[in-house]
Amino acid sequence: MNALCFQPHNDDCAIAIGGVLQKMVRHGWEITYVYVTDGCHGSDTITPARLVEVRKKEAEKERRLLGVGRFFDLGVEDGTAEKLSSIQRKWVNEQLESILLDAKADLILCPSRADMHPDHRATHDLVLAAVEKLQPHPLIVKYFVWLFPDFYRKLPDPVDQVLMVGVDREMTGKMAAIRAHQSQVSRGSFDSMVQVLNAYLAYAFRAPVVIGSRYVEVIGVYQPHLHRRVTSELLRAVEPCTDITTMLHGRTSQDIRA
Repeated sequence: MNALCFQPHNDDCAIAIGGVLQKMVRHGWEITYVYVTDGCHGSDTITPARLVEVRKKEAEKERRLLGVGRFFDLGVEDGTAEKLSSIQRKWVNEQLESILLDAKADLILCPSRADMHPDHRATHDLVLAAVEKLQPHPLIVKYFVWLFPDFYRKLPDPVDQVLMVGVDREMTGKMAAIRAHQSQVSRGSFDSMVQVLNAYLAYAFRAPVVIGSRYVEVIGVYQPHLHRRVTSELLRAVEPCTDITTMLHGRTSQDIRA
């Protein structure tokens, strides 16, 4: 099975689904990364030109740690993916379509459209527009990077199934992959933030009781009914996992009537 993993910045997948990716690689999935932006503005102390090179080396280290071999780098200027000119957008669309045709992926991973960062939203829209041109198109799985409250610009982001995936066994590898991006960790303590976030999600969804996990990642699966074989392979790879599409607190109305 092959998966294309699109990320706006080169640490996004380690942060969001570093555990899921380790599980997939362990079960024989071949993962290809596609970096959309160059990450040049991700520091207050390193010049943009220098930071591009630093982040490329950090990304290479992460790929080695997670077992990701192949990658593509579009090099769009950091922070501009939502503001591309018509010429730039045409070029990006052509690159995405070429990558999709070349990869013949069974599964596409992309960021949520509801993420607060404009590069994340833009990556979602660009990727889905390119994927929809493929017939049949691959299974689409969406991930979120952070849970920042974007109250006023929150956009609809349809998926059919939301899953939580236990990643206790993978947390050590995930932390190492995130810390490979030292230019970002030193700036924002992203490793500590992720550890707390994955623990918070576990307890918010009662994962210690439901699937026996203290740390979880959450993903959204789009139209799994059209891709039953690939969905089945994904679910087998990421166990333990469970459906949290509907979240309830306390008793259900059926419990009350009973």
